[in-house]
Amino acid sequence: MSSNQSSYFQKRERNLMKWVGYWRRNPQLFVRDYLGINLKLYQKILFYMMNKSDFFMYIAARG
Repeated sequence: MSSNQSSYFQKRERNLMKWVGYWRRNPQLFVRDYLGINLKLYQKILFYMMNKSDFFMYIAARG
């Protein structure tokens, strides 16, 4: 493997790790950017709080 090719892969890996860190800090943005799902405000808050809190419980009901 040439040094040019290895530097390309190293640069690509660094960029990927930056995105991974960004998405780990902002899981609601991962859902929007990577999965392409538009969330409601309460869903964004739930994703954020699930990531920040060690203990999380969400009780939902219909009706």
